[in-house]
Amino acid sequence: MAATDQPHANNFLAPEPHIVARLKEQLLGVHVLTAADLAATKEESQPVPAVHVIWNGFRVLEARVDGRVSRLDHEWLVVSAVRNVRGLKSGADARREAGELAARAGAAVMGFRPPNVAGPMRMAPSPAAGYSPAGYLYLPLAFRVETVFQSVEYFKGA
Repeated sequence: MAATDQPHANNFLAPEPHIVARLKEQLLGVHVLTAADLAATKEESQPVPAVHVIWNGFRVLEARVDGRVSRLDHEWLVVSAVRNVRGLKSGADARREAGELAARAGAAVMGFRPPNVAGPMRMAPSPAAGYSPAGYLYLPLAFRVETVFQSVEYFKGA
């Protein structure tokens, strides 16, 4: 796709670079990584503090009877990742650091409307935090954003 081409209206991942750019703009000094970045990184060498942006699927909100148009709610995870070995046994320092980063990251994307979507990013129930024996803490926030998925016939006006 050339730089001037617009993403297809049905492209589920089109919001990703816009979410990443928004977080980079708002969270100076914090690494912002996508699922592709993380796939090539071992935990012990990942940059922290970081925010991971991960598409986590969708659910159908409504489908037209003729099957040519559906409203979808996509879930994006914004995961704050920190490593803090001070107080490793209690994890209090890591939780404090992750909580602060999650607060800032959540505020940056809450209500944000990337292009190619039908509404703003809305907070949703999130998975539980994840802990690593090496002192990493992962604190996810989930956001939903609506899109309209359309058939080829719909685009042609059929």
